[in-house]
Amino acid sequence: MKASSLDSSTSGSLAVVSDGPLAHLVNQKPIGFWRGFAAVFRAFGFLLIHPRTWPYSLVPGALLFVLVSLGGWFAIGVVQPWSAAWAGPDSGWLAELGAGVASWLLASLALGVCMLLALVLAPPLSSPALEQLVTIQESELGAPPRSPIGFLAEMWHGLKAQAVAACFIAPLLVLLWLVSFFFPPASIVTTPLSFFVTGLGLAWNLFDYPLTLRGVRMRARFGFVWRHKAPTIGFGLAFALLFWVPCFNVLLLPVGVVAATEVVWRLLASDPLGAAWFPLPELGGGAAPPASSAEPPQISADPDP
Repeated sequence: MKASSLDSSTSGSLAVVSDGPLAHLVNQKPIGFWRGFAAVFRAFGFLLIHPRTWPYSLVPGALLFVLVSLGGWFAIGVVQPWSAAWAGPDSGWLAELGAGVASWLLASLALGVCMLLALVLAPPLSSPALEQLVTIQESELGAPPRSPIGFLAEMWHGLKAQAVAACFIAPLLVLLWLVSFFFPPASIVTTPLSFFVTGLGLAWNLFDYPLTLRGVRMRARFGFVWRHKAPTIGFGLAFALLFWVPCFNVLLLPVGVVAATEVVWRLLASDPLGAAWFPLPELGGGAAPPASSAEPPQISADPDP
């Protein structure tokens, strides 16, 4: 990492990081696109060799199973019998046949809705377990400890992470889909763009777990992601490939959270502006970003390869 012109506050932040708990990360190879992409494999290895993470890693999948099971019971045990009884005891065989077909169609629709709700609710309900994974990874990296924020706050942050990503990403994906639908040849461009946008949304969503737990505000997060575009894109595309498989966005959420925590802290340790942008008193941070611009202060060379 090279930077020939840094202001005094930036140099001070770098010195604090270099002498603090993350000093062992500063001199490591900077994270670029491919190291961001490979973070998923490092996260798999981390979970594999740390048995204390296993119970927390099972929570999202277990919650998804419970929610889907409840949805199946509701669809088949409640919706189907209720709609099948529409024909009445004195109806003819044709009415009973129609009611039977309609009841299973409604049950299938109800099951689909319940599965969608399960996929949406499982991540925020798993937030306390995911927070423990963040804590374990931070402990292994040597990050300074932080105070717990409480069960309800953890679930709220998990839900907010999904909502923020959806508000920005969903309209773009819908727009790209409409373009490809009404002008099919454009799918050559819109398909990779959709994949790229999905990757950015996933990176933002997963980075939110370690950053929100530290009280990092939205503006600082935008600045951090902007400065580290290459590793953010590589990280997001790797998980976009994995999350393409149905239910993997929940089942592999522990892998994503562990990987995001590692990438964020390694970038923070190697970035001379990291401590200045983040409100981490332990690292000498907390300085507000420049009010005149939404982008971080410029340096002569980008720290990313």
